[in-house]
Amino acid sequence: MPDYSNSEMRRVIDEYVRNPRYRSLLYLRYCEGATYDEIAERINYSPQHVKHICRTYRDKLISHL
Repeated sequence: MPDYSNSEMRRVIDEYVRNPRYRSLLYLRYCEGATYDEIAERINYSPQHVKHICRTYRDKLISHL
């Protein structure tokens, strides 16, 4: 993902991601730089599910930046 400021990413995530659990996951990934494995452990999802969620939202978020 291209480099955007944390405040830009947080703004877009807040605006376009309604699910609070997904918002938290996306903050961890795109604002804090956590790995899929780290996120999965913290929120009790599989790393594959975390990766799928991130990929699903990535293009949507970028299009709004």
